[in-house]
Amino acid sequence: MTQLYLFLGPTLPAFDGPADIRVLPPIVAGDLLRLPLREGDVVGIVDGYFHQQLSVRHKEILAVMDRGVRVLGSSSMGALRAAELDVFGMHGVGQVYEDYRVGRIDGDDEVALRHGPPESGYRAMSVPLVNMRETFAAAHRDGICDEETADRIVDALCSLPYAQRTYRLLPALADEAGVSKQELAELEAYCVRNPVDVKRADALELITRMRQPEQGLDRRPDRRPAVNRTLHLVEWELAARGRAHIDQAMSPSPAPGDLDALRVLQLFSADYPAFLHEERLAWIAEECAELCGTSSARTGHTAAALAHSGHRGIFDIDGDLGFLDGWLTASERSECAPQEKSRLFLARSFQIRPGVAWEEPLLDRLQHTPGFAHAAAIAQASHEVETERVRRDPTYSSAHLSLEPIRQLLIALWGSTEQDADIHALDRGFSSLQEAADAARPFYLIVHCGADLGELSDFSVEEPLTASAGTSPTSG
Repeated sequence: MTQLYLFLGPTLPAFDGPADIRVLPPIVAGDLLRLPLREGDVVGIVDGYFHQQLSVRHKEILAVMDRGVRVLGSSSMGALRAAELDVFGMHGVGQVYEDYRVGRIDGDDEVALRHGPPESGYRAMSVPLVNMRETFAAAHRDGICDEETADRIVDALCSLPYAQRTYRLLPALADEAGVSKQELAELEAYCVRNPVDVKRADALELITRMRQPEQGLDRRPDRRPAVNRTLHLVEWELAARGRAHIDQAMSPSPAPGDLDALRVLQLFSADYPAFLHEERLAWIAEECAELCGTSSARTGHTAAALAHSGHRGIFDIDGDLGFLDGWLTASERSECAPQEKSRLFLARSFQIRPGVAWEEPLLDRLQHTPGFAHAAAIAQASHEVETERVRRDPTYSSAHLSLEPIRQLLIALWGSTEQDADIHALDRGFSSLQEAADAARPFYLIVHCGADLGELSDFSVEEPLTASAGTSPTSG
């Protein structure tokens, strides 16, 4: 069944539309990727934030359209994005979109306004310039002002920040616009009585169009460039993964998603290093099977990975392995046999081919395990603690926590020493103890206060994930 989603705010503050449309707050970056969109679904974008949070990215819109979702835009942020992306298949609706498309207007601030929070009904505190232009045009038609005067007033308004633009301000623009205060007072009175809301009209048209069949609406070219799944797009998708869209105002502390649960496992699970090593060796073994025709079914992943390092000329296990010392702890350098040193080096130095986010296959592998569920619970509890701290002290942020106590906590939990902590960080997928400590900031308070970490090591899955899940592994 087709689902309809509408991002709406101050343009239609009291909208009570058809029950089949799910109305969401003004759109921000990541919102589209959090929705459970499927082929055939329809998204309407009217309003969107741009100061308080990152505005919706063009690539996000392209990505969901590439999945067969129809996206329409009008009035405000939607009109801007539609004018920029209509050649790629986004549907623009209404006069504001058309004005942007043909170049009659080009400033982003034309559609911007200052307004109150959702609980105030997005109470308007300024007037969008596109609405003022149309109201002045109506005043000209009704003989209240001439066209030249209207143009001078618009020029004066353009020099002001969008948040200051109101009809009540018009008499104060007399000197700058070169118009008498009396004439501007008459124009002000007219505009207050007869405001034209072109943004509202466009939004209502978009809502009508959303519920129509796609036939006749599709302006996409016959051949569209494919949407490349760049590393940036993958990172945005990962950040949105497991984080459902919330039908409420923006939160200063977004609810945790799958990536937060993975970070908890990385940082605090006692068995995560062994798990990660096995996964990485399995990926190297699979590459060996693919490129060299060597199966690991009989020899095991470790033997196949070590053999592949020879096939690729990375190192010879029977040669001089002194270069491995930088990848080993002090005890490993003195106590481990050459084969074990080589295994540790491969597991710690492994990288998926550039452009592939390493978190994605691990999330696919872990997300249905008991350990992951417990990690998600810790992430959620941490979120609640952080939210309460912010409620009590709006200046608080975990980003301001000192890293030194976090570093010491991790060293103790990992059973490491200061000297070997960077090596142990590699075992958990971090480049250094510093990077791990920075990632641990949001979870520090709850772990420091004694969160149960014992259940984080249950990775009850049958087989290591292979490249069939979308990775193309390489060693080195």
